[in-house]
Amino acid sequence: MLYDNIRFPGDYSLSKDQVEITTATGQILPVRMGTITELSIFEDIESSALTGAMTIIDSSNIISKTPLQGNERLAFKLSTPISSDSEDVVIDASEETGSPFRIYAITDRHTESETTMTYTIHFCSREFLRSTRTRVSKAYDGPLHQTAIQILRDETGLDSLKNFTYEPTRNSDKIVIPNMRPLDAITMLCDKALSKNTNGAGYYFYETTKGFHFRSYESMIAEQGHQPREPKITLDYNPRQSPFRNKIIANMNNVESYEFIQHFDTLSQQAMGTYASKVITYNIYDKNYSIADYGYHEHFFRHFHADQRGDQTSRNYHIGDAPVDHDPREGGVPGASYGDKTFSDYHESKIILQGSTRYLHNENTGVFGTSTENEGLTEAIRNSQENQVNNSTRLRVIMPGHSYLQAGDLVKFNLPSMERNKTDKTAGYLYDEKHSGYYIVKSLRHRVQKQEYRQVLELVKDSVYTPYERAESRNYSGKPPSRLGKNKDLYEVDKSNIGNNLSPGHPSNRTY
Repeated sequence: MLYDNIRFPGDYSLSKDQVEITTATGQILPVRMGTITELSIFEDIESSALTGAMTIIDSSNIISKTPLQGNERLAFKLSTPISSDSEDVVIDASEETGSPFRIYAITDRHTESETTMTYTIHFCSREFLRSTRTRVSKAYDGPLHQTAIQILRDETGLDSLKNFTYEPTRNSDKIVIPNMRPLDAITMLCDKALSKNTNGAGYYFYETTKGFHFRSYESMIAEQGHQPREPKITLDYNPRQSPFRNKIIANMNNVESYEFIQHFDTLSQQAMGTYASKVITYNIYDKNYSIADYGYHEHFFRHFHADQRGDQTSRNYHIGDAPVDHDPREGGVPGASYGDKTFSDYHESKIILQGSTRYLHNENTGVFGTSTENEGLTEAIRNSQENQVNNSTRLRVIMPGHSYLQAGDLVKFNLPSMERNKTDKTAGYLYDEKHSGYYIVKSLRHRVQKQEYRQVLELVKDSVYTPYERAESRNYSGKPPSRLGKNKDLYEVDKSNIGNNLSPGHPSNRTY
């Protein structure tokens, strides 16, 4: 990006320096920055629609004179002032060329003085409101991405005219939507969708300021499912540079602050089946069942991960494959030492019961509209990938606003090592070995205040920057328990104490 027109980090361009509220009767009310103390837009890969909030200091009684009743449109154009002709740079909510937001609520109304009040106006995308008013009750047949397109473009339903970026699916199926809201119906397809070019399972359906998206997690990391995707931006964490012209670009990509929301939580990850699970699939048609065991380390190389850049054999596991307890592994050559179990070997950490049937629509397919042979393993992979995104490394950063960034983008974060004198001359790393690297923007908040435009990003990754060292032994390094603890009968223990230290009036010495 060329920052030729920008004056300082956090600079922004807002059409006419104002937001326009259009009432149901067509009256247009301009509201300028200053009256607006904060304008925020929220997007998330787990949210099917955009929402936002606008905080107002009202000294003109706008709320009553207009009057605001939850049936108004909110129009504006917001962008980072950079040299680009791409429409992806502008957040276009204008009446002329974009899609205005819809006001639906007012909260936090407070009186500041006799003539001034503050309140927050909440707004959302047009499709969000239409989804609450309409229903989908129809059968669809064909690739799942085509079903999503039909629901999104249905003139009697969502009737969306926005851009729709989708990843082709490899599975086709007959889907009956049972009287659902349109956005919920497309979200339901996500659990069944399988990427055309990768081995992953499960999609995300979400809206950003540039349109709707229907895609897999791996598509956010890899292009065409074959090669690593280049990051949209590289972020650094350095002391704030002087705001001279030659420092603007450096400060635009400089993170003001960061916070790790979570590094890891192996307790919940094991319980949710991230590292290992067992899927029991019961076929209702032929009354058979099958069992599929999933192991994280075993299947790691079948999928793209954030920090795998070109080398699909690198062991950038989010958690190492060292043994975790004195618990011998099963299988292998009889008489050989198999070693102890890793996180991936406890398949009963989570047991999933999955119903399936053949010939539901006169076709020999299962849950995902594909062969019934591997549907249990496919469900285990879908469950693991979803958990890796939601419950692995999560990082929140605050930085100057970039209007072209969206949820689902890949970014690189250069986090300096906290160790003193850690330079490339000593250990070969300038940055934190595990938590620098590549992240997906899970959620993004565009926050415009009177003086500047900031973004709050929640970043996630499913791997580490540099691999963990492998254990020298395949056996658990801890010492086994030295002896078996005693089993103690509480009543027998109490019996030895009764009568020794009790007074005559103690309840145990009374006769009833």
